[in-house]
Amino acid sequence: MKKILLLTTGGTIASVKTDKGLVPGLSGEWLVEKIPEVKTLCEITVKPILNIDSSNMSSSDWLVIANAIHEGLNNFDGIVITHGTDTMSYTTSIVSYMLRNLNKPVVFTGSQLPIDAEGSDGVINLFQSFQVATSDFKGICLVFNGRIIKGTRAFKIHSISEDAFVSCNYPYLGKFQDGKVVLEQNEEIPDKLEFSPKVCDEVFLLKVIPGIKPSIVDYIVSQSYKGVVVEAFGLGGIPSEYTDLLEKFQTMTCVHKIPVIVVSQCLYDGTDLNIYNVGVRAEKAGLISGKDMTTEAAVTKLMWALGQTEEYEEIQKIMQKNLSGEISI
Repeated sequence: MKKILLLTTGGTIASVKTDKGLVPGLSGEWLVEKIPEVKTLCEITVKPILNIDSSNMSSSDWLVIANAIHEGLNNFDGIVITHGTDTMSYTTSIVSYMLRNLNKPVVFTGSQLPIDAEGSDGVINLFQSFQVATSDFKGICLVFNGRIIKGTRAFKIHSISEDAFVSCNYPYLGKFQDGKVVLEQNEEIPDKLEFSPKVCDEVFLLKVIPGIKPSIVDYIVSQSYKGVVVEAFGLGGIPSEYTDLLEKFQTMTCVHKIPVIVVSQCLYDGTDLNIYNVGVRAEKAGLISGKDMTTEAAVTKLMWALGQTEEYEEIQKIMQKNLSGEISI
């Protein structure tokens, strides 16, 4: 029987009602007791590492999670992590950069209702996560509502519905059929695990809107941010008429050497700065296309890149390279 480590971090799945709203309060042992059939599937060891609402998740918490996974890989056949849904896509992305070339399953899950609530999706999500953790899957994924999603491709689309996550610009890794795991995407993994947990969270996320004031770029520079992700229109359009916004960005990239990554406000398809003039001009100003990365994958990748090097040219190379399946080749 396989040995699986359950790491708990809090989140809705472990929350209880209080007079101040839902707060994490259930233990990992309590969660496991809600799925008694899992005892015939594997041997479970529970390790609580955090107990927070994922809205309070920070880069220091990511390091706690990554270290716990890294330590657990030596003694367990697979790892399941319970996590709040609101920032789970950020965590699955950053951990995918921190821990590359995993040859064991690392599965994140959570729920839209506390596991003790009537009709909670937490029961099936948790059980199916253990199924994936005992399968032949290798790497980091998110299991939710019967879907197996690559860590760097998960995107939350619903705040209440159980159908909370989709795989953005990438096929689902597998499904559940007749109560069993059916893997559809299981890539070859290099032999050597790469553990690079250092990150720099001094990254600003800017969403472009009609009429945006260029002075926001000056503000970002004044606050000493080391990287910027811009959510642009469509394929990467940034206003360039009747505004000096692009000139501000060019100063940011060329003078201050602050990398600027462009992702799309559209959920699917990503950016291509070679189609429209507004994109071509953005690329000439030194902005880098995030291609089909999700916002979460781009933000955390830039944080990770800044944690590895301060060299502007090296960061550019990292951001344009596919590290953990976040960019389609």
